Amino acid sequence: MRPIDDTKLERIKKETKILIVEKGYHGASIAELARRAEVSDGYLYRHYKNKSELVKDIFESQLKQFHDFRIDQLENSKTAKRVVEEIISFLFELSNTVPYAIQFAHSLVYDFEFEYPQSRQDAINKISTLLLKLGKKTGEFAPSTREIDIQLTVLTIPVKFIEYSNKGYHLNKPDSKNEKSLLVNLCMKALQ
Repeated sequence: MRPIDDTKLERIKKETKILIVEKGYHGASIAELARRAEVSDGYLYRHYKNKSELVKDIFESQLKQFHDFRIDQLENSKTAKRVVEEIISFLFELSNTVPYAIQFAHSLVYDFEFEYPQSRQDAINKISTLLLKLGKKTGEFAPSTREIDIQLTVLTIPVKFIEYSNKGYHLNKPDSKNEKSLLVNLCMKALQ
């Protein structure tokens, strides 16, 4: 058995994210990905059965860390606003350190050809349920607020803001403390 070259695998993962952002799930091919990552098609197929398995693995690992941390945080947090602040701060930090990571996940979420892993949907549902329970317990959310409202508000609004900022549609930089505060307040008001 040949040894695994972690540097090549990281390059493959990085190039996969960039290619998905540029061409979408359907437009990304194993051949082009191998060329960009400077590996052979065979090298990719030794580690992944097909494009679907490769993309799901990257998507799953990228979101798992975020989801697991949020679930732990929710079980120990005293206010829903604090959780929303942490989610938005995480998204800003991710955007600043790996600019294409958010676009990669966002591209796949809205691509009908990509099969969204059930484990990630279960995690999002758990986060939404825990955040809803906390927000209603503390009186920060309206009694009529639903899990879907949390998903749409707390995840979609900040992600779209960051995407617009990265494309230069905003005058202010997306890492601005003021922008984070405005987004937190916007999300909290939408859920009240």
